[in-house]
Amino acid sequence: MLQELEQIVGKQMYAAFIRMLQKIGPEARTQRISVVIAAMLIYALDQLPADCEEGTLGEALLEVAEETYLIQEISKEYDTLYQLIDSLCTEAGMRNERENYQGVLYSIAENAIAEYVSWYNMPWEN
Repeated sequence: MLQELEQIVGKQMYAAFIRMLQKIGPEARTQRISVVIAAMLIYALDQLPADCEEGTLGEALLEVAEETYLIQEISKEYDTLYQLIDSLCTEAGMRNERENYQGVLYSIAENAIAEYVSWYNMPWEN
């Protein structure tokens, strides 16, 4: 999965992503690091061709961005993005799965995907 991301964004950008996450990620608050990861996904989306092969990371990025309801259904595309973010977290020395002070589990991946699909939402412009 990480190799696919590297192919999409290029070796230098991928290395920069990982270095940044390693530096700021482990101590970052979920709501802040989620936005950083969503920005990385937006960047990757912008690098994609119009059509991507079925079952690839590129297809998942396109589908989730265009069909935002897929995050409510926990689709295969959602799972692909979740696994990618989980792998990014591992690579950066962060824990994806976290627990709040009340013992409720949550994840960076869930928050990052929500930020990704709402990246261009600006309700005040409607």
